[in-house]
Amino acid sequence: MTMPITENAGANWKGTLRRSYGLIQSVAVLLVLVIIMSLISPRFMSVINIQNLMAQMSPALIVAAGMTIVMINGEFDISVGAVLALTAAVSASLMPQLGFVPAIFVSLFIGPLFGLIAGLIVTYGGIPSFITTLGTMMIARSLAFVVTGGQVISDLPPAFRVIGLARPLGIPLPFIIAMATIVFGWILLTQTAFGKKVYAIGANRLVAALSGISVKRTKIICLMLCGLAASFAGNILLARIGAIQADTARGLEFEVIAAVVIGGVSLGGGQGNIMRVIIGVVVIALIRNFMNLARIDIFWQDFATGSIIIAAVLLDALQKRIGSQT
Repeated sequence: MTMPITENAGANWKGTLRRSYGLIQSVAVLLVLVIIMSLISPRFMSVINIQNLMAQMSPALIVAAGMTIVMINGEFDISVGAVLALTAAVSASLMPQLGFVPAIFVSLFIGPLFGLIAGLIVTYGGIPSFITTLGTMMIARSLAFVVTGGQVISDLPPAFRVIGLARPLGIPLPFIIAMATIVFGWILLTQTAFGKKVYAIGANRLVAALSGISVKRTKIICLMLCGLAASFAGNILLARIGAIQADTARGLEFEVIAAVVIGGVSLGGGQGNIMRVIIGVVVIALIRNFMNLARIDIFWQDFATGSIIIAAVLLDALQKRIGSQT
């Protein structure tokens, strides 16, 4: 009787270790970064810097919520940075005529519209989402230049700026909104039938289809949700910085994808936890923040981002290899 129990315990222990490996890995990286940066820069752990850090990472957290859903579903959306910029540009340009509430409402349709277009092309045209959203990224970025006329738009209502500048209990309001978005994404993925479909399709599209799941409709909805997250983040960023230009958030899509992978979401789809994605976003935000505090040349920041993306892909491959061996 004792042998089966022992073998069972060993199997359970290995399974728990395998499932926890990604989380342990992410937390370890985060702790090491915090310790190193605190030792090098005394200003890093200051209250003001932490508040600024929370505000700065808020748009990325919101976009990461949408990107997580898309990547678990087995797709990518690299248009989110351009859609964010276009949304902010449209919102800012409409505010003087409509007021900030109607302007926000109208601009929030931009992301889902781009997601719908990309979703239809991916599902009915059979074009990979990476290529499809590369095209929509270029279209959105071009439209952002058209809307802004290549100029900075900064004439925003003071009431709208409160959303980006308020700090209830010392916590930036954009960060609170971003965390609420993450929680909403967690509920959607873990507590609803839609979330189960997202995981099932990402794990095995054919099996999901044979099970009666509408694969095409689910993929389209996922891309629309990601677009909505980008548009929502665009308004939050606009409220925080108080201005927008067409090349805002350039490269954000790759930072978010790297953050999602660091947070444990598989590049192949079918697995991941949206709450852990927070760690990935924080890791990248910490590195950006540290480079600014250390006054490292801004031209090196893309070098750091590229290195993070490569590291994230390697970590994903390592995690899969360890999972297959346990």
